Amino acid sequence: MPKSTLFVVTDELRCVLDALPAIPPKSCLDPLRPFILHLRRDGRTYRNIQQILADECDVRVHHETLRRFIKSRSKPRKPKLELEFEREQPKSSASPQPVDQSTASGKRLSPEERAAQVEFIRSLNKPASQEQPARPRWNLDVDKPRTIHKP
Repeated sequence: MPKSTLFVVTDELRCVLDALPAIPPKSCLDPLRPFILHLRRDGRTYRNIQQILADECDVRVHHETLRRFIKSRSKPRKPKLELEFEREQPKSSASPQPVDQSTASGKRLSPEERAAQVEFIRSLNKPASQEQPARPRWNLDVDKPRTIHKP
């Protein structure tokens, strides 16, 4: 599977893209993202970063908000859709190659090995021995007082 998908943009779509307004940041921390991630990589705690942002950048956020921001923004991003500005349609690409199942899923077991594996797993689920159920410790007879059996 390719890392990015090719999408041809016509002149009409280019006009639509140019007319779209800029997307405002989702968080007040977005403009400071590189700074915050750098502080975190240096070993600063969330509360310490919170204090630095309040003192130096006049940004006041709760340390839990800061933690969620760092957690969601420190993951590698998915590759974006690659746009190609052309009038022509892209040339037909070659069909995808079939995936070799023996290499994709690791080592394949022979039927005998698979049967032995299944039998081993089933043996783990069986009880070790068939013991008699333990006798009840309490005898409840309404005509007699209660007694405890000593093992």
